[in-house]
Amino acid sequence: MSRAHGYGSDGYGTELPPIEGPRVRAVAATPELVPQIQACFEGAPDYFARTEGGPPGADAAARLVADAEGDGLRRVYALVPVVGGPAVGVLDVYLHHPEPGIAHVSLLLFRESCQGLGYGKETTAALEDALVRCGYGTLRLSVGDENPEARAFWERIGFAAIGRLDRGVAVFEKKIG
Repeated sequence: MSRAHGYGSDGYGTELPPIEGPRVRAVAATPELVPQIQACFEGAPDYFARTEGGPPGADAAARLVADAEGDGLRRVYALVPVVGGPAVGVLDVYLHHPEPGIAHVSLLLFRESCQGLGYGKETTAALEDALVRCGYGTLRLSVGDENPEARAFWERIGFAAIGRLDRGVAVFEKKIG
């Protein structure tokens, strides 16, 4: 299959089909969406306090989007309500990481006012569906020890710890498809 059809030379998809749940859809991040992504970051102060030791930098969203633009296997999305309105969250995914057929969620973050509403479960299910349609068999992510609520969330939706990194980070994985 050719790259024109969204497949790399290894046969796995590099262009994902739409990621859309019943209430939230993923929109590819562009410079125009940076203010909405930044607002999501600022709307999740507890996450940044735990993981970064303080609030997100004023340019955190701009840096995220710029970094992703330079990586052909990285996808950053603003998560927006299907019915319209500003972004409620952010999704950052690496394709073929750490190897072909595995996608790695680097970040799934929702504004605190939007947490606990089922958006995370819905978004993850839509992502899994898109990945399966492109031939992926595994979804992986890492969770720092300072974020036990995130660990509990991922375990509730079927992810299992498969190892640890040396910086207080657990690696989780789920077979999909």
